Amino acid sequence: MKSDFIKNFLKTAQPIVNRIPLTNQRAYQTTFFTLKSLPSDVIYDEIEDFPHRAEWVIPPYEENPEKVIFYTHGGGYGMGDVVSSRALIAPIAKKTRIRVFSFEYRLAPEYPFPAAFDDAKDAYEYLLKQGYSPGNIIAFGESAGGGLAVSNILRLISEGKEMPKCLVVISPWSDLTATGQTYFLNEDKDPLLRGKYLKRLADSYVGDDSPLNPYISPAFASYDEKFPPTLIQAGSDEILLDDSKLLFEAMKSGGTDVELEIYSKMWHVFHIWQIEEADKAITAIDEFIKRKV
Repeated sequence: MKSDFIKNFLKTAQPIVNRIPLTNQRAYQTTFFTLKSLPSDVIYDEIEDFPHRAEWVIPPYEENPEKVIFYTHGGGYGMGDVVSSRALIAPIAKKTRIRVFSFEYRLAPEYPFPAAFDDAKDAYEYLLKQGYSPGNIIAFGESAGGGLAVSNILRLISEGKEMPKCLVVISPWSDLTATGQTYFLNEDKDPLLRGKYLKRLADSYVGDDSPLNPYISPAFASYDEKFPPTLIQAGSDEILLDDSKLLFEAMKSGGTDVELEIYSKMWHVFHIWQIEEADKAITAIDEFIKRKV
């Protein structure tokens, strides 16, 4: 199976990549995804009036130009940029026929919490200033960006501001104590991540704060029916599986309209690979958005 080949490739490369310095990892990630095949009919339009690097990812056919996906990238709060993000959001934009607002935020360890948290708030406010209505905004994030997307909405609620209409998170990093059982149970199954590596990234982002802060680890936040409808997707073989489960249970117990989909034998953010399981997951995302927005 194609998915098995990719999984074995990632498992071989993972220990090598994780040993090199973070600055080199950042460069490697950008270069790798620059070489990755992307939909040829999706447009990447640079945004010049946002304080950080940002772009519109525009599908060939926009179903409704008033809708927008507000995307926060992953990378353990220490990596990630608009270029490497395209591997995930270009297929999402094409499938949903909705343009994506993709932006970069300040990274740890140079900029620990609340730098990324504050940049996400500024990015959301930028979208509102462009004339987008909260009722037409779909919040979307993966990995650390998934946790950041949740935290951003929690702050909007606390400040009494209008929220995005719905939320989609893929393998959200929601518990930066890094103590979930699947950190250990899936250690040999996950081809991409290792617990010790994530703990280093978590410590860099948390800085002088606490990993129990719900704006850092949204699995520990309180939720209710006011929180936007949420779709959580994860792979059964990833060490962050418990992060998705914890977040789901926290939301569900509070009365939030939330769905959890776990894809068998899949790994962290498998959506970026051209495999059958990724097609199914992206189709499910499209169907969820169409139901909620």
